[in-house]
Amino acid sequence: PLYTPEPDICHELLGHAPMLADRSFADFSQEIGLASLGASDDDIDRLAHCYWHSVEFGLCKEYDSNGMSKHKAYGAGLLSSFGELEHACGDHSKSSTQEEGAEELKQDPPEIKPWDPNVASRQAFPITTYQPV
Repeated sequence: PLYTPEPDICHELLGHAPMLADRSFADFSQEIGLASLGASDDDIDRLAHCYWHSVEFGLCKEYDSNGMSKHKAYGAGLLSSFGELEHACGDHSKSSTQEEGAEELKQDPPEIKPWDPNVASRQAFPITTYQPV
């Protein structure tokens, strides 16, 4: 996917603003910032990877009254991109298309892993394709 140049007001308003309105999340975001002060470059890189895999592209499970679960997006990168949202949460039994709809996207559905900050802090992420994990 092609990202819009910074600042992307849709990404900020649709993705980050609702989360930052929650006091617990706002405090969490501040703690991440404070943790980065004086941290090594490696520690900052690990924090950035955790942030990417949670705040930007995080999923959570929602259960219905029958105990059936489905994944829901909460990450700002997902919420502000129709293509990323469809890729992460869509029906993968049919083919998906890129945001412009111009050509078929031949990409496997993402691998959804349980949240583990130790794993997320080392998990690479692409910025020019849909997220594989």
